[in-house]
Amino acid sequence: MVEEKESTQDSSERGDTTAELVETREEEIVEAVFDGERAYVEPENADRISQQGIYGQQLDNGQLELVPVEILHLLERKRIEVRDRTGRTLSSADIVNALLPQHPDLWTQYLVFRDLRSRGYAVRQGFGGGLGFRVYARGDRPGVATANQLVYVLRDGEPISLHDLDMVTQTAAAARKRLVFALVDQNGEVNYYKVAQVTLENKAGET
Repeated sequence: MVEEKESTQDSSERGDTTAELVETREEEIVEAVFDGERAYVEPENADRISQQGIYGQQLDNGQLELVPVEILHLLERKRIEVRDRTGRTLSSADIVNALLPQHPDLWTQYLVFRDLRSRGYAVRQGFGGGLGFRVYARGDRPGVATANQLVYVLRDGEPISLHDLDMVTQTAAAARKRLVFALVDQNGEVNYYKVAQVTLENKAGET
């Protein structure tokens, strides 16, 4: 479980990363093709990048589809080289600049994704509405186990309305998952806060 007020400075968490999730820097770089929204790895390399379901979604044609935060993370780890459909090599900055108009919170989302992955968690996209990620217990994998946490991403100083708070709390409760807020400060550090739903009663005992 992501601990309350757990900071990116917590070095003890780094040592808990499971063997299956340890970065392998010596592996051959694989090509991925970016279509302006997502990137695709050819079937012959899909399993190497997927890491048994940790990254991407396997398509019916055998390709591995990567969402933006996964593209950025695999680029940072030097696991993939991204090209557009004309064959031009793209950097992380190219990817971010291409996606920012549609995804203005992409970099904030990526900082949280990268931090969770560095702590040994498997991470998948969330349900929308601010619920950026589904997070699995250490050692669990998407497609084998179910996520046990939902992560709502916030920038420092960014308010959340009572309506949105109620909505995400109810969504997490209905899905039987713990709700965690990931707060990204101005230095790019991430802190986590557990959120619980509370029912208030009046003096007559009515809710």
